[in-house]
Amino acid sequence: MTFLFDFVRQFSNELANLAERIEDKLFSEPHASLIQARLYSEHLVKLISKQEELEELYPLKHAERIHKLYRQNAIEEDIYLKLEWIRKKGNKAVHDVKEVETVDILQTHKFLFEISVWYMQLYVTYEFEAPAYKLPLTQKSNALPATDQDKSLKLYLDKKIDDMRVEMQRQFEDIRVGKEVRTVAQPEIPSTHEARLSASNVHLQFKNEKIIIPSELADMPITTLPISGGKYLLREFLRVGITSLKKIKEPMDELHMKLNGIGTHGMEKFWGQINSIESVVLMNTSEPLDTEARTITISEEIDKIFDKHKFDMNYQTKKAVEFEHRVTKEIVYLLPNKLTTVVLHPDTAKEKFEISNKPSHNTALRRFPKAINNGKTPTNFGYSFKFQSEEELDVFLHKLNNA
Repeated sequence: MTFLFDFVRQFSNELANLAERIEDKLFSEPHASLIQARLYSEHLVKLISKQEELEELYPLKHAERIHKLYRQNAIEEDIYLKLEWIRKKGNKAVHDVKEVETVDILQTHKFLFEISVWYMQLYVTYEFEAPAYKLPLTQKSNALPATDQDKSLKLYLDKKIDDMRVEMQRQFEDIRVGKEVRTVAQPEIPSTHEARLSASNVHLQFKNEKIIIPSELADMPITTLPISGGKYLLREFLRVGITSLKKIKEPMDELHMKLNGIGTHGMEKFWGQINSIESVVLMNTSEPLDTEARTITISEEIDKIFDKHKFDMNYQTKKAVEFEHRVTKEIVYLLPNKLTTVVLHPDTAKEKFEISNKPSHNTALRRFPKAINNGKTPTNFGYSFKFQSEEELDVFLHKLNNA
């Protein structure tokens, strides 16, 4: 019999083994299974945080890590709610001697599955087709027949989820307010094209990577930059007289030698956060970029093809590379799949090509519209096209521009 969580082995044997132990003891030891489920979610959240590079210089608690991922838009509200459900139920099981309700551990099991599928599709392979979820009912229990159990459980869980949403609404609102405050506090910064042309911009370098900082961002007091964490590093900058980014006059991988208690890893985290600001422009260099841990590696041939068809790289993360056409302003995304994969805006795809596949949902498609996929939270989506060679990509972009 195929184990429901077998696909987890593609990114973690330890988590797959833990999920199997949870399922084996789901009915015989629900209390222990709920505690183990919390442990599973905690380790999965650590993987997400590592992928997003949102860790501070100091360790975060599990609740802090979940909240930070949500505040930074790394996880959606639906995923956040499920992680919080598991965390709270697991904590209660640790401190409460009362027996766990069977429906609670069954819902937790389902949430673990859905979060694992989400992680698999977003961080491992966009092509992953999730197996159908099956409620792990036991024939040895004196429970209702399977179909009646499904109906009874659904009615109970619908009420539980609604109650939990009410309970957490104030917490969500506090987090949303925090997001809005940061958004309002950020200055108006020129577009990437304007940033390239302005003579007052600042150029910074870290190892083989160079970026252009718009003058408005470079002039900001360094303690007010639109980044999170790194307070100790910012204090060290002030100590050596660096009050803004324009005060940095040397490669940042050498600058850390002047700072107390700051190594290359801490500087690399700061560099990654600065580079992730939308207005910052990544410069082309003749040397390969040392960004394997943070961004997709693009071959020189593919880069030349996009440039040939007047597409400039706007934004780059490990989830996707965003390109914008110099004239039409059309946005396309390149995904890190084995086959070269380009995602188009749904309207463009339907207008210019025949669509035979399902839409690709991915939070990395940040400038595309949103729609419901799994769960209740809308996710950015578009339509993907795969290519066996650079020549096929070349033909596709030509057709995109001329259709």
